[in-house]
Amino acid sequence: MKKIYVSVDMEGIGGIVSPNQVGVENNDLYREGRQLMAEEANAVIKGINEGGGIAVIGDSHGDMLNIPIGMLKGDFLLACGSDKTLSMMDSIDDTFDGVIFIGYHGRFGTPFAIMDHTYSPSILYSFKINGKEVGEAEINAEVAGYFNVPVLMLSGDDTTVAQAKQFFPTIETVETKKALGRFSALCRPVETVRSELREASRRVVEDIEKYGYLYKSKPPIKIELVWNTPAMAHKATYVPGVIRVSERVTTYECDDYIQAFKVFSVLRTLAYSVADSNYL
Repeated sequence: MKKIYVSVDMEGIGGIVSPNQVGVENNDLYREGRQLMAEEANAVIKGINEGGGIAVIGDSHGDMLNIPIGMLKGDFLLACGSDKTLSMMDSIDDTFDGVIFIGYHGRFGTPFAIMDHTYSPSILYSFKINGKEVGEAEINAEVAGYFNVPVLMLSGDDTTVAQAKQFFPTIETVETKKALGRFSALCRPVETVRSELREASRRVVEDIEKYGYLYKSKPPIKIELVWNTPAMAHKATYVPGVIRVSERVTTYECDDYIQAFKVFSVLRTLAYSVADSNYL
């Protein structure tokens, strides 16, 4: 049986356009958002199962405790919780056959992309790997690539889908909505989106060689981070090997992407320690 990792974020889910739907507050809109997220995950689980696979669902938004497990159906496992070592990709290893990204969003600074950001909008302005600006899809695809697992499919708004095609030209995509601004979209019917997610998931699992794209940078791996404030860049230098190259920019270089990814996680924690939501 094929084993497929499914990283499910929230901003790119069909029908979601507002921060209130993605957990800024635990209100009716967030509860609606959780349900929309779970139902898209269900559509993908069903497609993977029909294609002869098992789905490992990675809750990949915020504290990664958004998908109510009681709402999920089919042959699946759920990776959830706030301290996962590989964050949005935790539990992946070289036993997997492919990766699917659901509900993804554009990288920070992308015009006409729903709630664009790169991991941490309150602290991080830009992320580059070996000189190439990337978003969460590429950052996470590198984790999969480290284990030689190809990306098969991505869903999100039209801008995010277009970005993904530039990096992963062979993958299948499902457009959930057309972004009209950062917090507005022309949303497609949820049942239509779910049907397309199910069918696309089945197709890519049945023909991994056709759709799969292995995204993997050659070492050495150099990550360049542009922080929102100089204080965050200063904090980053507390980690050995991190170099501050200008007021808000730091770099880190090594031969192992997973090591670089873990350092990135530590740097985010340090940056948060000097972030002030009232000031920023």
